[in-house]
Amino acid sequence: MATPAVVSVDRNLLRQSLRLGLSILITCAIAQHFQRIAYLWYPLLAVNLVVDDQDENSLRAARGRILGTVSGGLVTFLVHSIMTGWIGILVSLLITIPLLRRFGWASGMSTAVTVSVMFLGIHSYSTLSWDYVFNRSIDTLVGIIVALVMGRLLWPKNRLARMQNLHDQLTDLLQTRIEAHSLALQGMGSPPPEIQPAVITNKLLELQRLINVELSLGPRHVQRLDRDHWRQCLSLWRCQQVRWLLVERLIERLHRDNGSEYLPALGRYLAERPAPRRRLDLNGCDEGLSLPQRIALEEQVTRFRRVLTCQQLLNAERAS
Repeated sequence: MATPAVVSVDRNLLRQSLRLGLSILITCAIAQHFQRIAYLWYPLLAVNLVVDDQDENSLRAARGRILGTVSGGLVTFLVHSIMTGWIGILVSLLITIPLLRRFGWASGMSTAVTVSVMFLGIHSYSTLSWDYVFNRSIDTLVGIIVALVMGRLLWPKNRLARMQNLHDQLTDLLQTRIEAHSLALQGMGSPPPEIQPAVITNKLLELQRLINVELSLGPRHVQRLDRDHWRQCLSLWRCQQVRWLLVERLIERLHRDNGSEYLPALGRYLAERPAPRRRLDLNGCDEGLSLPQRIALEEQVTRFRRVLTCQQLLNAERAS
């Protein structure tokens, strides 16, 4: 039976495949109908580049791609009038990339660089004229526009919903493991499976990437992030990740060394509601903890609970 993660990946892959297939089909239909695209692989390559990058599907990103492609074609032609070959490609890239960054058209960098390489990599350099640059730029723009329109119409990305989903997944995972450890420490259940740090890290990296995309899309998107406290949320998750994994490792070591029924004081501390203001104190426990173990548990679990309390307060503020 497929897990929810696998089902989600398969669903996203199916949507991406349908989006790419329909974009290619429409691009080929346009080329066949108007019969002006001499080199079909220009717009088809643009379709692949744009559909593969699903996150920057805003109007600003679309404008950046179009202007970036035109700029790449113009710079390439001007460089071609002076030099050709791989040196010409290098000089074109050295001019195009800073130019796009300077004007804020970084979203069009992939297509602009591709156009530069294809223009200066043609078999006969003498065919690179103003007409060739203009026609091939138009061909590339056709693929970009088709891919952007299909991306807006078919399952457009909702980054904020995806960010909230990642946050909820991390919260559910954290709460589930806390409850399982609490019951196991009190002798009322079995400990959870060994934690997989890669799962947590991947979710946090994805959350960071989505926030970075939102930050790059202008003041309105930044205000929306600040309104929902997403940057503070990510900062707390980064801090909590370290505490979480340290506490997990310490508890797993206890499970491995002592069995499943031990330290009920720690179990009650983890499950206490509301979150305790006092520090964890294992001084009166007689479970045979060594002094370094006791100090490490008291220090790390106390910090873990305090960061968790901050997260819960922030979640309550975001929900209000």
